[in-house]
Amino acid sequence: MRDFLRKVMLARGGALSPYSGLGSTHSALVERLQSGLIEGYELGSIHEYNLSNNPLKRLWRRWIGGPSRVQKSANISDVVHITDQEQGGLVPKSGRSVVTVHDLFHLFPNTRSGVAIGEQNPSLIRKKDLAKIKRGLSRASLLICVSKDTQQECEMRFPGVPTSWIPHAINLQEYEAETERPSWFKDGCNLLIIGSEEERKRVDFAVNVCAGMDVTLHKIGAESSPESKKDLLSLAAKVNCNLNWIGRLEQDELIAALQHADALLFPSIAEGFGLPPLEAYAAGTVALVADAPAHNEIPLEHHILPPDDIEMWRTAITELGDESVEVRARAADFSVEKWAQRHLEAYNSLF
Repeated sequence: MRDFLRKVMLARGGALSPYSGLGSTHSALVERLQSGLIEGYELGSIHEYNLSNNPLKRLWRRWIGGPSRVQKSANISDVVHITDQEQGGLVPKSGRSVVTVHDLFHLFPNTRSGVAIGEQNPSLIRKKDLAKIKRGLSRASLLICVSKDTQQECEMRFPGVPTSWIPHAINLQEYEAETERPSWFKDGCNLLIIGSEEERKRVDFAVNVCAGMDVTLHKIGAESSPESKKDLLSLAAKVNCNLNWIGRLEQDELIAALQHADALLFPSIAEGFGLPPLEAYAAGTVALVADAPAHNEIPLEHHILPPDDIEMWRTAITELGDESVEVRARAADFSVEKWAQRHLEAYNSLF
């Protein structure tokens, strides 16, 4: 170990809940730097602010105040690490800068399986914001991509900017703790679907897969809106799917559900990474996943299914068996220790 620690400034815009996707990965990076997990590097400072209801204040912080503060800190930090691509406008014009790119949906919208992904019709202000983000990403010293699919797109969109593939990691030991079977599990086959009701998540597809089957599909995750919940419950009743709406769970409750479920269904057709399949594997549970970026990079090959073939999904459910050893071995590829080694190599590449 070198006899000094290089200081890393972490930067983002408004502080997000640690329960959100971007918020949780930011919080994990803070904790891991503070604990000394990345050898030779330590947390120097954090740039963030409380979200404001004043749109002018938000815009000033995003376009003027934030970039100015980050540039000043870049002059006294060894590395400035911006923790998600939406804050690309914070990339300083000098110094070593890293941006974690989770996905490019909103920067470069597209359509997959008939579903619109990203902002299809941004406002004039948002277009200006997107231009600032793209310019920032173009001048970054390094783009850390959480999936190989995103890495490939970054290399196409931002030629000449170095990239590094560093997938998300989880603490495998958390998912090995002994738990009790959730009281809300039913007799027979219990399946999980985790996430919001965004169209790209395709909860409706999972409902149609389970239609008429002797299974219970438990929907976990905070509802996007009362209307979306009502629509899905109505669809479930119409097609004879036993849908049990659970809502958001605490981490220990989620782990218990994953450990005792027969399988996780993950039919999404667009993800920046797709954490639930990895969490299921770490808990020793099969994840049946749609063959779409970037979550199809995680599972074993026979757990990856055609996005729209309902019969193949139904067959896979009827053929479920105990694969706990195999899936836990795969989850080990995404350990925190391997994540730390990949980050160390990425940071060192800047010097």
